[in-house]
Amino acid sequence: MRFSTPQVEVIGPRRRRGGMVLASVLVFCILILSAQAPARGRRGSVLQSWILSAAAPVATAVSSLSRSISGGIDWLEQLFAARSENAGLRRDLARRDRELFQLRARLAQRIEGERLLAASASVPKVLGAAAVLLVENRAGLQSAVVGAGSAQGVQPGSPIAVPQGLVGRVITVGRSVCRAQLLIDASAAAGARIVRTGELGVVRGDGRGGLRLNNVATTSTVRPGDLLESAGIDGIYPRGVVIGRVARVSRSGNLFLDIRVSPGAPFSQLTDVLVLAPSPAAAEGPEGVRSGRP
Repeated sequence: MRFSTPQVEVIGPRRRRGGMVLASVLVFCILILSAQAPARGRRGSVLQSWILSAAAPVATAVSSLSRSISGGIDWLEQLFAARSENAGLRRDLARRDRELFQLRARLAQRIEGERLLAASASVPKVLGAAAVLLVENRAGLQSAVVGAGSAQGVQPGSPIAVPQGLVGRVITVGRSVCRAQLLIDASAAAGARIVRTGELGVVRGDGRGGLRLNNVATTSTVRPGDLLESAGIDGIYPRGVVIGRVARVSRSGNLFLDIRVSPGAPFSQLTDVLVLAPSPAAAEGPEGVRSGRP
């Protein structure tokens, strides 16, 4: 019993090692034979054919993975390039939109200015065109803020008009803006002449957007539709500027007719006006200019 156990322990591992050596020798021999034996219908040996066959799936997988990685990198590069190009296009579009807006505004202003100046041939001594910045209507007080001032030659007493008719006069002047009293103001007045009959009167604002012609005798033949223009007798407004047309004539039993006048100027839609040179009489008579009465 003492000698059997060591023999088993020594012989068992030797047999296993011998089997492994034998298997290794057989595999080695097979490899040598396959390396020398030519492949059927192919160039090279059987061993090379086996190696290529075994490595083909790996090579295919590696190639597919490489193509996928390369395609992903290209896609990312294209995505970043597209995003950058898109951002640049948006910035360029925004800049072009701003330029187009400015060009349209300048063109509209130029067209309106040219239209006003072209129509100003019938209006005497035009200093230039200016935009109406604000129209105020408070308790019968009608005024407008105009975008022209002393830098453009505007003076207190300068009349303002549009091609359709007389608008009012400047009462205060800043460097780049001025305030004008509109003809429809309750305290505004202007000397007027009925074109058809040649009769003179005084047009006054009613504070509600309309005009009244006063001091026309009941013997007058004035009728609705007659044209009124400035008479130039008040020392403020020049002669020959349209004021409006007679809308209604009524006899109140007094010495004078009650005549309603529709203004020629669109007071509810004033956007641009013509600034006229002030009358010399306005400069000589500042009290008349401040009061606005002929």
